[in-house]
Amino acid sequence: MLANKKQEPLENPTGFKLPGLRWWMFSFFILVMIINYIDRSSISIAMPLISKQLHINSVTIGIILSSFSWTYALMQVPGGWLVDKLKPRKVVATSLIGWGIAEALTGFATGIATLMGMRMFLGIFEGPVQNGANTSLIRWLRRHERSRGSTLVDGGGPLGTAIGGLFVTGLIIWLGSWRLAFGVVGAITVLIGVIAILFMRNNPAEHPWMTEKEKLYLSKIDEEDEEDDVKGKAGNYFLHLSPWMLLLAFFGYDIVLFGLLTWAPTYISQQQHISLGITGVWTFVIFGAGFLGEVFAGQLADFLIRKGASANAVLRTMLGFAGVGVAVAIILVNHVNTASAAILLITLANFFLRWGGLFWSVPARLAAKKHVGLLTGAMNFSGNIAGIIIPILIGFIVQATNSYAGVFVTFAISGLLMAIGSIGINYSRKINI
Repeated sequence: MLANKKQEPLENPTGFKLPGLRWWMFSFFILVMIINYIDRSSISIAMPLISKQLHINSVTIGIILSSFSWTYALMQVPGGWLVDKLKPRKVVATSLIGWGIAEALTGFATGIATLMGMRMFLGIFEGPVQNGANTSLIRWLRRHERSRGSTLVDGGGPLGTAIGGLFVTGLIIWLGSWRLAFGVVGAITVLIGVIAILFMRNNPAEHPWMTEKEKLYLSKIDEEDEEDDVKGKAGNYFLHLSPWMLLLAFFGYDIVLFGLLTWAPTYISQQQHISLGITGVWTFVIFGAGFLGEVFAGQLADFLIRKGASANAVLRTMLGFAGVGVAVAIILVNHVNTASAAILLITLANFFLRWGGLFWSVPARLAAKKHVGLLTGAMNFSGNIAGIIIPILIGFIVQATNSYAGVFVTFAISGLLMAIGSIGINYSRKINI
């Protein structure tokens, strides 16, 4: 059950307090996102084995990898609504337990239909989680901390994929079975869901471990986020340009993100003819660089804004530069001759790509507090349309050309879309609806 102020003495009879609780809470959200992406990327890591065992061609691989996003995308707007209505604690805990079960059941898949069914089941439960984390950001962090907070939480994605590359590969080798590996990962996820019920609170003031000093510090959030006019309908945001530019930028961002997430291990294994164990290492390198890029971007953005730079100047410059950096690095993959050079360029592209974690701080800049979950869901929905399209498109390109050259051209164009959309957003003030 949700905690409330009357229950607090019963929940905390020892009077224990934890200084800096807001950052402990966000460390937990990073853990949630790490688990999220380990589970999400595990099938990509195991796909070279699965496709061989079940005799699956490139087009069918693309459809299976895409099926996660079918339900994940559909859950974004309702997921944002659920977070706004039921609050993050219930939604995040339920989601973790649900997708942990889906992950474990994937190990029992016997063919294409059951693989797709479990991936769709996984997408339903993972759908609302990042909305829950992003909505918590505006309750647990002050405005000048949110760029760091959003990139730290979203940074759990590439970090989870990086760790998953080693962890899932190691489990498969150790257990001798990708099926058993899925069972272990699913059980860990369910355990994290139980911890979420015990540790999370929707309102910082309700947490029994919150110190009075930190409670006072966070009480300033309402003053910082004071809204001039929140009487309009949430749909009125889309009568303005900035939300549409956010959706365009995030669409371009997610084309590359989902493309790398779903196909990078197969590209390394099959196109570059690298063993499963070394594929896990290279996966760690590519996505570990993404985590470093995301943390760097969040720290730099908050530092510049604290020093007096305008949000428009900082975010337009950083996100525009990142999109161009992705485009340049990824198109150069088509012009190198060695596996190591190609993979290092993909690594550099992912470093710049994950500066896009800053997008998760944008809905709180544009929308009234009560509409942040919904705008976040709309943003993530647009990105996950890319998540539906790109794995299938890559499968067709690879099947038709026996090459990834067209894939990297597509990624370069998408990086430019990310840059154009980012420059078109006004980050400096909330939209009056």
